[in-house]
Order: sequence, then structure tokens, then C-alpha cells
Amino acid sequence: MRVIITMLLVAAVAPAEAPPERTAPAVNQVEVWRQVGQQPYEFTWTQREEDPRTLTGFENLEGWRLEMYDGAEGQLRRSREQQMWGQYVAKFVFSGKRAESRVVARPPKPIPIPGAFDSIDLWGYGNRWSWVPDKTTPPADVSILVSDARGKEFKIQLTDVRWKQWWLIHRRVPSDIRQQIVLPASFTGIEIAKVSNTEPRYFYCDSLAFYTEEMKPLVFQPQPKRNLKPYRGQIAGLNTGEGTLPFPTREETILPANFERNFSTRVREASPKSFEFRYAGADATIVYQYRPVRGGLGEITASVNGGAPFHPLEGGGVRFTDTKDGQVAQGELVSATLNGDAVTARFRFGARMADYQLQLWRKSLVLDAWCDSGDAIELSFGHVSGVKNPKLISVPYITYGGSAIPRVLMAGSAEKPVFASIWFDWYRTNASQPWTSTDPKVTADTAEINGGMRYTPKTDGLRNHLYERIFVTVSPNYEETLPTIANPPSLRQEEGKQVVWTVTAPETFPADHKRSLLIRSYGLDKIMQHSHEVTWRDEGDSNTLKLHAAPQKGGDAMLKWYIEAQNGMGWLQGVYSNYTDFCTVNSNWNPDHVQRMPDGEWRRAWPRNYALKPSKAVEFDEYYAKRIKEKFGVKMSYTDVHSAVAPWTYCDFDARVPGAGTLAATFYAYGQLLLNDQRVYGPTQSEATYQWLYAGLASGHYGWVYTKLNLLTHPLDVAFELRKIHPLDAEYGMGYTHYYLDQIDPNWRQSPKRREYVDLFLATTIGYGNMGWLVNDFGLDNEFGIEAMTRSYYMMQQLQQQYAFVPPRRIEYADATGRFLTPSQAHAGGAIAGSRLHVVYENGAEVFVNRSPSTPWSVKDDSGKTVELPVSGWLAFHSANGFYEISGSPDGRRIDYVKSPAYEFLDGRGEWVERGRLGASGSAVLRQKGAGILEIMDLYGNKRLAFAGGEGVLFAYDAEGKALGKVDTRSPRAGWREFDTLAGARTYVFAR
Repeated sequence: MRVIITMLLVAAVAPAEAPPERTAPAVNQVEVWRQVGQQPYEFTWTQREEDPRTLTGFENLEGWRLEMYDGAEGQLRRSREQQMWGQYVAKFVFSGKRAESRVVARPPKPIPIPGAFDSIDLWGYGNRWSWVPDKTTPPADVSILVSDARGKEFKIQLTDVRWKQWWLIHRRVPSDIRQQIVLPASFTGIEIAKVSNTEPRYFYCDSLAFYTEEMKPLVFQPQPKRNLKPYRGQIAGLNTGEGTLPFPTREETILPANFERNFSTRVREASPKSFEFRYAGADATIVYQYRPVRGGLGEITASVNGGAPFHPLEGGGVRFTDTKDGQVAQGELVSATLNGDAVTARFRFGARMADYQLQLWRKSLVLDAWCDSGDAIELSFGHVSGVKNPKLISVPYITYGGSAIPRVLMAGSAEKPVFASIWFDWYRTNASQPWTSTDPKVTADTAEINGGMRYTPKTDGLRNHLYERIFVTVSPNYEETLPTIANPPSLRQEEGKQVVWTVTAPETFPADHKRSLLIRSYGLDKIMQHSHEVTWRDEGDSNTLKLHAAPQKGGDAMLKWYIEAQNGMGWLQGVYSNYTDFCTVNSNWNPDHVQRMPDGEWRRAWPRNYALKPSKAVEFDEYYAKRIKEKFGVKMSYTDVHSAVAPWTYCDFDARVPGAGTLAATFYAYGQLLLNDQRVYGPTQSEATYQWLYAGLASGHYGWVYTKLNLLTHPLDVAFELRKIHPLDAEYGMGYTHYYLDQIDPNWRQSPKRREYVDLFLATTIGYGNMGWLVNDFGLDNEFGIEAMTRSYYMMQQLQQQYAFVPPRRIEYADATGRFLTPSQAHAGGAIAGSRLHVVYENGAEVFVNRSPSTPWSVKDDSGKTVELPVSGWLAFHSANGFYEISGSPDGRRIDYVKSPAYEFLDGRGEWVERGRLGASGSAVLRQKGAGILEIMDLYGNKRLAFAGGEGVLFAYDAEGKALGKVDTRSPRAGWREFDTLAGARTYVFAR
């Protein structure tokens, strides 16, 4: 309180604001020669009307003035260039010399605000997209100025400019400002600050409103039940309706796998109020002990194979609103009993009670925690203590967001490592969010590996009751500490595994189809492509929750034509879908559909959008998906964002919504939505980062993760991806080609090493068992662009079908001597840094990937022949169907070769090479088109081509399939034909 009082006193005695350097009257005359703008076209669909609470619509700026400070220049005028409500809007034109430059528009006199208010709305027309770099247009701040009954002026910042076209800017007045304002109050101005743009920039605004929000009751459709037996205290949210969701697939939910089948577990009360949980197997003996006294989780110890006990949850426990920061509450034991295989303990923390239940499932100690007091703010996991040589493992594809990455602990010696993990059960939690340190501390005998679960108040000020299930796992096997994803596998496995993914953002649909035809002319017929959000918008109009395509691109008729034309090439063409970003000009706009922050503020999303309630998202998806499918005939969907935002960052705290304040409500809603899109559209991809939650509920995701781990340089730690995600869905590439490469080399597209970068991208994709991503970043008008694109297609399209959705039988790494090690041994001894990976899949397919940054690796193929894999090289084979692929140096220099049931592909990388039934300097592909008929496609870099074909006749065709005539061939040796390529020819057909 002392600090707050001091701050208020400082503010009260602060010197008066310096007068403006210049003041100019507003220009009320309209520039009649300027073109008159148009109100957002979506408003006409619903005959939307202006907010009746509008205080000023800027229809008349007579007497207004613009104040300019700290080198700012500007003009305020009435305008019709853009239209919103009425006939006129206010237009600011401003520039400045420094970050302190600002302009303030003031009415002739303060405009009284009727009554109390907690919210401000202003329609604003911005000047920049935040994601487009533009140093000439920095993000200026827009604020509203309000004076209270004492004449004291308050500045309420609305936003910084990060959008174009019209957006309804909403700001809930901060509570500390509301408490200071003495009513009645008046509107006294609009400030645009941080005006450091030296060239003039514009900002339009209309319809300023002050009001108190009415939080009326909301109505939602009940959704299918969660596929779990209701457990004490679990909040079901809206999942109380008919039917049952198909996830999770088991009551044990995320319980890690146990590789050993010959084991037993036992729980006993070793002495009064001291309990022992023992796992005994051929692989290990694990003992957990629990001695409850004060209710802290540090009362649990663990030991492996008779080693010294350590504390996996030291310092953990329940935190209450009155518990000091960095500590957990200390209580007194009320009871502790063994009931069957479960130990239950009850503790009293003053007037509060908390209950724990502990069970042993395989090697995991499963802890359930309850506290119904309503003021438990956290279940802390503490830290691991009492271990030797602790190190942290960041598991690729598991993250809480950004730098917040829960870790797996590795301790002990290289010969006898011990691994430990702590995971929360995201299928059961009542929490608002998990947390973990972004900079976990490690000492000689302690380590932070995960943080805990937080409970944040809803808009009514109340917290949900605490209920959590936590899995604590210690094992000598790293892979046994990884959580299981209890989702069903993708509904679209067959379609998904055959296609290579690409994305387009068409300026026009005819131009994009022309581009697609060019790509298709290289034989790239198994492509899945979605047109991005510009399918639905031209600029600042809404990009989702609509059935009408972008008007300036030709509207519905043109989109129908485009989809039909694209699918006619044999591609799976889809469109963009998104039920997270809610645009204020959308015909469905309703503030009650917006997620609420704990303070009642509307949650902002992608620029010009607010975050749509997950509870409404499932309803809108149910309505729109089937109608989009029926109307446009799409064959896939890109359902953006849902798996790129954590359920806890899009947790709706609106107390009017069942399940408010629980991350689980968002998780179940988005999971249900993604499954629905699979059923309706076909393969349904999402954006990724949280595919560890949604694997299988979507058909697949980009192969990236938005963390600071660059997966192109991070050790190739594939156990979680291959064992948990890979059997359920299909990740594509490593996301966009540029995402990780930009972090390595911003100029990678022009770099002399660009071929190596493509190799690195493909090798990493294959190591993680991902599907193909079409590398078309270099353009279609140059030889290397064609080389990279065709290589990325032909080296992936058949290979991915060898391992797609197939669990690994064995994952191993080669050390410096060539000896193969398990992932546990590779982590413990450091060999994983070499990233020389060998995976044997359950169907017999084998993959070798050399992700060493500098050293070649010699391996043996299925015939026993030694093959050298250079840096970012790979070898794959599947003896059952004759598949063979290499990107390596079988004869002293690097080539790319695929032999598969569908085609043979060969790339000599600039030097003549013969392999299988092909000879080429650049790349070429050969297909058997029928009895006695071969198709040879010249992809790039060939003056001559050779093939095994015997006697026959060869004809040439251009990229559009037009016949170019007969081509002479010669026989370099028995059974082979050779010919010189023709200018303009793309395909050659040989008939015996």
C-alpha cells in the first residue's frame, strides 16, 4: 500500500504538461475530389447498425483542434475517403521526428460521458500490418483522454496500430484508473503517440462509445461427454450432452509406456504412516516412498536399482492466496491410509483441507490432488533434489510455449543413467495453465524440470477448485519417461501419407492455377495444397466464419472454378479454416462470442481480431464446415491456429461459460472441432507447436514447433515424435522451409550453401519421420528452383509411405566408433550430439540419417553393401516391397536415387551417373505406364538421358502435353537407350 500511495502523491504533485508546440484547427471541409470509401461489405449482409451508445461519430469537426508535441506535424480533418457510420469519419495525418512525438485531437469543449463506464469502443482504420516489416510506419499508440469532475485528465491507451482497414477497438478501462475517476467524466481528446514516422501516415476513426458492459447470461449447445469416467471434482464444462468424444482413448490417459513386460508392482505400509511403492522387473527395480507429515510433495522419494533415494518433487505442494511467493503451504496430517493399491492422505491447512491419492502404475507414481477451498492458486512441482550429475533434456515437440519447455532429467553416470519426468494430465486438469521456468536452475545435485499448475480467477473473481493428476516417472530408460498421447489415430491416414504438402496465398485464382499446372507438369501429381486466408479476404475483411470468397478475387464463382480445376489435376485442394480469430466486421460479430481475460477484457488475437470463445468455435465449425464442403467441393482443410495456441493461452475466463477458467475446456473444444473437420473435409492439417496435445485429432501439422529450439541444428532426438506423435498423425516437413533456415542464415535462399540447406531440411524431415514439404522457395523460373522442388517431392512422396503412421521397432544412434546405442545410452554418453540415427519401423522399413554437422557416416544397406552418407545424407529401404532410396555417396560422390513401386528418380547433381534404370546429369524420373510403355521426365539439368528400355520408339511432349515429335535414340550398350533432350520438351514416352 505504501508504494501505491507514494505513486499517487507523485502523480498529484507532478508538474503540469508542457503546452503544445503548435495547434491547428480541424479541417471540416471535405476534399470533394477524393473518391468516397465504402462501408465494410459484410455489414450489408446483416444490415448492421451503429452502436446506440455512441458519444461522437465525428460527423462535424467544427471547432476541433489538433495539438502537436515534440516535433510532431499533423492534420485533423473530416473525411469520406473511408466509410463506417453516417457520412463522415475523422482522419488524422501525422508525422514526427522522435519517439516522443505525438498529436492530440480535442473537441471544442469536453463532451460529457453519461453515467459510469468500464469500457471504451472506437472504430479505427489502421495503416500497417504488424507482421509486414515496414520501418517507415512504426506502430503508433492510440489513446483516449478523459477528464473527471475535478478536471483531472486520464490517458487510456486503446492499442498500438497493427492492422489495416476497419477494426472495432475495445478497451476495458483498467480498474486502477476507474477507481481514480471522480464522476461525472468527459471525453477530452484522442492522442496518437510514438509518432516517429518521418513521412505522413493516416489513421481514421469513427463511433466512439463509453459504456458499462452488461454481462447477460449466455446459452451454449451441450457437447458430447469426455471419454473418461467422472472423477471427483473434475469440471466437465459443456461436455455434458449426448454421445461421447473418442478421446482420450483410455482411462490411463498419458501414462508413459513400459517396455518391459515381465514386471510386478506392490504397494505396502512399510511402517506407520510410511508407504512403499515398488516396481520390480527384469529391467529395473524402482521404489517410491511416501512419508506424509506436512502436505508438501517433498515427502516423496524415489530410488532406482538400489541407488540413493532422491526427491523428485522437493519443495512442491499446494500454494494458497496467502502463501508466500516461492513457497508452498505447510499443514498437518489428518489421516493417511492404504486402501487396496492406493494411498490416501488428508491434510489441514488452517481452515482448508487438501487430499492426495498415490498409486503405482508401471514405473509411474500417479498423484491425484484435490483442494476445494477455492483459494488454491497453484500445485507446484518443486524441483528434483539429491541426484548426481543432473542434466536437462529438452524434448523436441513438447513445449508450454516460447522458452517455457518442461524437461526430462538425466542424472547418474553414463553407464548407469537415471531419467525422471513430471507431466500433468491434460485430459483431467481443472487448472488454468501449466507453467515451467524459462531458465531452469541446475546445481550439483538439484534441477528444475517442470513448474506446476496455476489457477487463475474467472471474471467473477472466483477460482475453480483444484484437481490435478500428475505422473511422476523415474526409469533407467529415457523413452519410458515420455507421456503418451491418448488420442485416436488420424481418420485420414491413407490420403495423408500419399501427398506432399504445400500452401499458396493466391493474388488471383487463375494465376495460381497456372502456377499449379506448371508444378504439375513436372509429374508432381500427389500434392495437397490449401489456399491460405486470402481465399476469404482481400485485405482487412474477415477471413473465416463465412461462406463467401474474397469479392475482388471473383467471389464464390471463381473459388468454385479454382477448386474444381485444382482437384482436376489429381491434387487434394483445400481452403483455409479458422475458429479462433473473430473479426469485428464479420457478419457473425457479437461481443458475447469473445473470450474474456480474468479482468473481463476481450482477448485479442491476430491483428484486427479477437479470440473466439472455444465454446462457440465448435458450434460455428459444425455449421460452416459441411456448408463449405458442399458449396466448394474442397478435399482437405487447413484449420489454422488451433494447434498453434496453447489451450491455456486461449482459456476463456468468462464466468458465464461452463468450464470457464479451465484449459481443458479449450482443449476438448478444439480437439472436437479438428475431428469434425477430418470427417467433413478429408485430411485436416493445423499449424503446430501443440501437436503433442492434438496428434490424431488433426490429420497432421506443420513439422515445426514455435520454441527457441532450432530442430535443424538441435540433436536429432526423435523418440517422442516417433513413438507418440508419429503413429497418430502426419507432420509435414519441418514446417515452412524458411522457418528454421532463417534462424541459421537469413540469406539462405541466395547462399552458395543453399543446396546443403535443402539437404539439411530434408534429412531432418526424414529423421523425425515426417511427411514431405514441397520446397518451392527458389521460384519456378530458374534451374535450382526446379532442382530443389522436384528433389523435395520425389525423395519424399514414396519414402514417406514406407513409414507413415508406423511405430518404430527400434531407435538407435551410432557413436564415434560406429557402435549402436539406445536413445538412453546416446543421451547419457553424449553420442546423440552426433545425430547419426538408425530407425527400424515395425513393418520392416529402415532409415539411416546422418545429421552430423561435419562427419560422414558409413552404413550398410539391405544387401550388405557399405554406403557412405555425407553430412545431411540418408539411406532408406524396405525389403518387403523393394523400396530403396539414397541421398549419399555410394560411388564416391553424392547422388539422389529412389527405386519404388511408383517411379525411379535419379539426380546426378551436375555430373553423369547411372543408377537402376536411369542415367542423368541433372534429375529425371522414370515411370512404367503400362506393358512396354515407359515415361521419362526431364526435370532439370540434362543434355542427354539414358534408360534401360531395349528397342522401341521415343516421342517428346512439352510441359502442356503437346506432341513435339519423334526423338532419335541410340544404344550405348545392350538393353539401354540414350537420347539428347529437346528444347522445350518435358516428357518422353517410349513404346516397345
